[in-house]
Amino acid sequence: MKYYSILIVFTFMCWPMGCGYSTGNLYRTDVETVFIPIFESQSFRRQVEFEITGALARQIELNTPYKVVSNRSEADTILYGRILGIGETVLTQQRQLDRPLENKVVLKVNVIWKDLRNSELLVDNQTFQVSGDYAVLLGAGSGSAVRKGANDLAVRIVEKMEKTW
Repeated sequence: MKYYSILIVFTFMCWPMGCGYSTGNLYRTDVETVFIPIFESQSFRRQVEFEITGALARQIELNTPYKVVSNRSEADTILYGRILGIGETVLTQQRQLDRPLENKVVLKVNVIWKDLRNSELLVDNQTFQVSGDYAVLLGAGSGSAVRKGANDLAVRIVEKMEKTW
């Protein structure tokens, strides 16, 4: 019986203040469209910028109320991205042949999200770093690790596009 009375008191104590919970929208309601130019790359790896940009556009379309547009003049906001680095390391190797068994690809990007209507920076110079693994002996190449890393980056960037509480 005491358990229920404590629960009721907590509920009444929490109710007027709100306790930080909300049923409101997670994303900005004043933004409807986003333009994403192809990420700039400072890396010598080819096609990675297209992989990351495509993954980000898909993630925005799937998980936010925003529409990704292909024309900058139709957009409310623009999301710039720059690939700062792509690194690859060996996680495990075969001792007898000195051959890699499993590798890891690390992607590091910088993102700026800017409102084109009033030049406000919505996400200012945020750096993200993710990694993806692949098994060489299973026939997987670094492309699969880059794809996984690009998807993970896109999820993290979209999470950063949420309103602050």
